Amino acid sequence: MKKIRSFLILLSAVLVLPAAEMTYDSLPVKVVLFPFREAILATQIDGVVEKYNFRAGERFRKNDVLLKLNDTKYNNDLLRMRSLMKEAELNAAYAKQKWEDNKRLYKEDLQSEIEVLKSELDAKVAAERFQSAQINYADALLQLSFCTIRAPFNGTVEKHLTREFETVRNSQPLISIIDDNQLLAVMNLPTIALPKIKIGIPVTFKVNETGSVVTGTVYEIAGRADHRSETIEIKVLLDNAGHRFSAGMSGTLMKVGDGDGK
Repeated sequence: MKKIRSFLILLSAVLVLPAAEMTYDSLPVKVVLFPFREAILATQIDGVVEKYNFRAGERFRKNDVLLKLNDTKYNNDLLRMRSLMKEAELNAAYAKQKWEDNKRLYKEDLQSEIEVLKSELDAKVAAERFQSAQINYADALLQLSFCTIRAPFNGTVEKHLTREFETVRNSQPLISIIDDNQLLAVMNLPTIALPKIKIGIPVTFKVNETGSVVTGTVYEIAGRADHRSETIEIKVLLDNAGHRFSAGMSGTLMKVGDGDGK
């Protein structure tokens, strides 16, 4: 009887132990660091790569010129459109003045009504042509601006996707960049922990490559859990202004929350 009682006590302890250990603080949760944002910049025109201003791994600031395409053709197109616009402007001014003169002469019975109507039509057509020429000039100016690829944010060059002096086509990828001034630590937590996870709460983990223990804040919680693994993905925002860490590093979760159960 004593043996049976001891066995039952031991069995109950074994059954209770896993339940007590099923917390996100005690599970070995892997953490992977990703850039806060990244982009592959493509050309919007046909052209020839003239120069890359930053090598892979070099950091840049927002609006820095990352690379340039040869702009000779597009600069010539701009000059041509500017000339045509100026011509259209002069024609529009001449046609308008002629219309005004014909109206004055008509009031003095020195011009026929049909000539007034014709000059009015000519003036309106010339004005429309001037407006079209202005649009063509603006489009040529835009095409020229596409020869210069600028950085949309502060970050680091990941890699060049073409080489200098190569001919590229519209929509062809040119350069891959990342914003690693902040990093997103991505991890999958057990769904049992979901009620405790809120946007903005602290998360502490250890970075394997450096041995550093760092703390970030929950930035994003996945809208759907994975029913197969019974986990949910969260992203933790980590300040990396000092560039101590690189995207692709990994770590291990240590604590979610501030440790007081909140």
